[in-house]
Amino acid sequence: MHNPAHKLTGGFILGSARCGSTLVSDILRLHPAILSLSELFSTVGPNAFRPDQLSGETFWHNLSKPSRALSQIGNPDSAPNEFLYGRVKAPAHDPWFCPPILAITLPHLSHSPDALFAQLASEIPQWNRRDIGDQYRALFQSLANNQGGKQIWVERSGGSLVAAKTLLDMFPEARPVLLLRNGPDTVLSMRDYPATRVAIWMWRHLRPFGIDLLDPQTHYGRGALWPVIERLGSVFGLRSILAKRPSLTDSAAFWSAMMETGLQTLMGRDLMVLSYEELCAAPRQEITHLGQYLLGDAPEAWVEAASQLPEQRPSKIATLTSTEREALYAGCARGELAIREFQSHRASSRTDG
Repeated sequence: MHNPAHKLTGGFILGSARCGSTLVSDILRLHPAILSLSELFSTVGPNAFRPDQLSGETFWHNLSKPSRALSQIGNPDSAPNEFLYGRVKAPAHDPWFCPPILAITLPHLSHSPDALFAQLASEIPQWNRRDIGDQYRALFQSLANNQGGKQIWVERSGGSLVAAKTLLDMFPEARPVLLLRNGPDTVLSMRDYPATRVAIWMWRHLRPFGIDLLDPQTHYGRGALWPVIERLGSVFGLRSILAKRPSLTDSAAFWSAMMETGLQTLMGRDLMVLSYEELCAAPRQEITHLGQYLLGDAPEAWVEAASQLPEQRPSKIATLTSTEREALYAGCARGELAIREFQSHRASSRTDG
């Protein structure tokens, strides 16, 4: 089957997870010309960026085959706010064991995600073998055709900063947005969220065996061992990991390592930096900037509607003991330094230019 040529431009929201990126996806969804893709790569999981070439049949298999390991992390009980398929009335699939692309991505786009899934199921397996990036581009074009009037796709997955190099190499046409949030509040949210609990555990316990979740070349979704590890998780279960809060020290060290590694890969890249705190404090200004950066257009109706979404919330840091705060700040120090150095490098580059 011949596939339609892709005409869309692209963009990414790159962040650490628990940094406000779900809010940004919701903001983008309201823009009439933006195809907002929420958690596509994260839910495809260990095969998100591999192999380099694949058939339409294999590509659809990766998008549609339920995973018991991933279903333990994302389901209506563990993540009710993020797991959108759990809200679908009379779902065609089991919400506790559903196709990855149905978990969040399609319900975020459509009020009829099952119908959209069925349409893709009839189309994608017929596609020719080609580079994985081109398979995704064709998927984005198909979704844009379904939604109508879209000019740009913008994908946002929690923790996508880990895959920044892979994403920008695979989609050089995409406009990256780096979303930053202060380390301590991000870490406190990370240690209470199922997916990041598992990520922290894997980073902490697999590195001694030479498997680094954050490695720019072999990160989760790219390295050849991740499908094997995911299958082991299906066999042995993840409940004990999900049930136990990681320590503040491990959580903060994980965030700092992600900042150091991810920001290093972004040095010298042309991108927009969006602060979660500034987005909540001055939503109209930041949302206007975001729209103009992505496609040179920030319609007033969109800015007005989207600016109602951000909310300033009290920090949880005040609930910690002094000892816990010290551990949290100490663990975040390297990551905060990486952010300052990254921002300083950007400022000096603009001055030199």
